[in-house]
Amino acid sequence: MKKTAIIIFLVAFVGICFGTTVHLRKGGTVEGEVISKDDEKFVIKTADGEKTLKWRQLKNKSIEEIYPELYEALKAKAIEKKNKKKEKDATQENSEKEINFSRIRLNVATTEKGGTFKKQDSNKSSKMYQKEGYGIISISLSGLDPKKKYTVKTVYSHYFKKIDKKQGVPFKNELNIVKEKELTGEERCEFDIESAKYLAFRQKLKQGWTFSDGGGKRQTWGSKPTGWDVSVSLNGTLVYEKKKGEDPIYYKNISH
Repeated sequence: MKKTAIIIFLVAFVGICFGTTVHLRKGGTVEGEVISKDDEKFVIKTADGEKTLKWRQLKNKSIEEIYPELYEALKAKAIEKKNKKKEKDATQENSEKEINFSRIRLNVATTEKGGTFKKQDSNKSSKMYQKEGYGIISISLSGLDPKKKYTVKTVYSHYFKKIDKKQGVPFKNELNIVKEKELTGEERCEFDIESAKYLAFRQKLKQGWTFSDGGGKRQTWGSKPTGWDVSVSLNGTLVYEKKKGEDPIYYKNISH
């Protein structure tokens, strides 16, 4: 009777430890019995206890053996992703073949616009002024084929710093802003892209008053621009790129 019990125990033990062999992507295996699973993970009971593993930790062969439905879904998703990439690459390749970039002339310029300080408030000791500014990216294209449709994609970052480091007025950079413009039936096109507005402030003290942090009758603070990152793509093809503090780069033999 004892011998039978020992045999049954050994059979059960072997069934738990060696029922499923899981092959890991980083090498090695895990042996045991899969006791639960969902689309993100599964639990396997081993000789050392239960372990939870994510499907991405497994080699494809093990996923297929344990969860065939999920394997087929992941396989279909991977094929779809691959086909989309092929289509995108083919579209870009055809676009580059259709466009004679060397016939197109591109000019890109960045400027800053700002008015004068305007009075906002006044009290017995001082007058407060505010100035509003904004940046402009001017893009000019010529030599376009009026029979073709173009998408001009501009991506820019606009950088700022504090006018006075002692002031605690916050400032915010504009990062990776995307603007697109569709062109059809045009040989030449000029357009501007405006950045977000930024502010500067000025305080002037009246007669008999001075600032406590060093004297003087006037203080200015707020934000001022320090440069741009700008890139321009034509129908998905990068044709212009300029980083802050660097010279611009033109691609695809486009004229400038």
